[in-house]
Amino acid sequence: MSLADIKHFLVIYDINAGNAEVRPFGTDYDAAQVAYEKVEQEMRNRSDFDVVLLSADSLETIKRTHSSYFDTRESFEALLPAGVLRE
Repeated sequence: MSLADIKHFLVIYDINAGNAEVRPFGTDYDAAQVAYEKVEQEMRNRSDFDVVLLSADSLETIKRTHSSYFDTRESFEALLPAGVLRE
């Protein structure tokens, strides 16, 4: 995969409600950056929201690597290759 294949996602996480709004931008980083800056300005005085711009090969990857923003049942440890954690 090349850098041109990376997809960008604006995640607006409502801390109190415990849910995330995801705005996909495909491979258009410039549009994602503009949207991120706009939402950051709108939310600048709101401590109950996290606004992040994340990039990966897919939304599924984002949900795994940033699971605290999403309702997932999979633990971080389950994502590691066998034998990495010694019990």
